Amino acid sequence: MNCNQATSPLVVSAPLTERVAADVLDALHSAALAVAGLWKKNAAPLGEHAFDSIAHLNEYTLKDIGAPDWLVARAAERRDAQHLRWIELEVR
Repeated sequence: MNCNQATSPLVVSAPLTERVAADVLDALHSAALAVAGLWKKNAAPLGEHAFDSIAHLNEYTLKDIGAPDWLVARAAERRDAQHLRWIELEVR
């Protein structure tokens, strides 16, 4: 068993391995950026219009299903406005 690196048949230079490792890391980084770009491009935007299908529900139902606080507040505001309209009609 000869442990002398100078006479070893498999001599790998440090700069070559560093270059290969750097190229592999660059390729992985580029692939990760490409996947992230595709993900952002195809992801549906989560805005107010994403909740249009449940916006008509009352605030208690919205709380039960775990809707965002702003949507629950909007439902409560809508209920209060409707209540005020009914009061206004009763007074006349």
